[in-house]
Amino acid sequence: MVAEAVLPAAGTTWLMSTTALLAKAFLFGLNSTTVHGLENLTRVLDLRMQEGTKESRSAFITVSNHACVIDDPLIWGVLPFKYLFNLDNFRWTLGSQDICFKNRFTSAFFIRGQVLPTYRLQHSVLGGLFQPVVDQTLEMLTHPSLRDQLATSSIKILPTVKWTAPPVAATSSAMSATPPIWLHVFPEGQIFQHPVLQMRYFKWGIARYILELPSPPIVLPMFHSGIQNVMHEKRRFPRFLPRPGNEIAITFGEPLPVHHWDDVRRRWREVRAACAAIGGREGERLLREGDEAVKLRVEVAAMVREEVEKLRVRSGWPPSDAESALAETYRRGRSNAYLFEVDAEKHADS
Repeated sequence: MVAEAVLPAAGTTWLMSTTALLAKAFLFGLNSTTVHGLENLTRVLDLRMQEGTKESRSAFITVSNHACVIDDPLIWGVLPFKYLFNLDNFRWTLGSQDICFKNRFTSAFFIRGQVLPTYRLQHSVLGGLFQPVVDQTLEMLTHPSLRDQLATSSIKILPTVKWTAPPVAATSSAMSATPPIWLHVFPEGQIFQHPVLQMRYFKWGIARYILELPSPPIVLPMFHSGIQNVMHEKRRFPRFLPRPGNEIAITFGEPLPVHHWDDVRRRWREVRAACAAIGGREGERLLREGDEAVKLRVEVAAMVREEVEKLRVRSGWPPSDAESALAETYRRGRSNAYLFEVDAEKHADS
């Protein structure tokens, strides 16, 4: 599937800008939307485009809860107009291959919307923590001058979807002026609609980005509420239409200081050095699934979740149950208890 066969490259700006404008109209025209801390995001976006700042050379990752099938792009409708027309400074994100890349049209649409295809293990043997697109985004998150320091597994494009990475200028001066991409991720890995918006545990992909990038990324947590009612999981016909008339709140936290990750990144370097000393397939296996490597990824993912949880509590929701942050809770088949809001009839009839 080749995106150019359906949408030309020039259509990317038109598609993303139009989508963001429609999101803005829906949020503020058809719903009651409040935004807190937006300046925390726009400050980083401005600094990313100023050559010589640390933001212009650092990976930028935003993370949030995932409560609706159209969280993205809807949340980006809060951005001021000047940020909606610059693709060098607009988010990339990850989308499930089995949902977003099912045919030529949807593949073209999401590729041109700066969405990267990811596979889920329950749908494909290509899924998992070490699928090629994670390595690809690690490269895209690394400043060109640091890419020779990036140690990942072999970087390959996923076989069933062809997409175009952002162009890299040929001259060294132009390359140094190009910031790494801004990546938004939903670390829960799926839509989750809890009665009081508790979150699932965060999956480990976010830990790979924080631990493996040559320099620590700028991580900015977000939390939103009300969007789960726009396209609730229990909605009836017409399911494809978003529901207006909601009270929506989106909160942006402050970017976490890069030294927040110093200890875990130091320990990761030690684990990597120990695995390199062992060498061969055994060393590679231990780096991927050894106890120390796994514990570190779990710890880092929990650290990121805690920052989003702080915003959730600050937004007026009660503290989460401790077990909601544990993968074991969902392996025991208890996740269905968290799926839908208390007032399910409201959505069943909507």
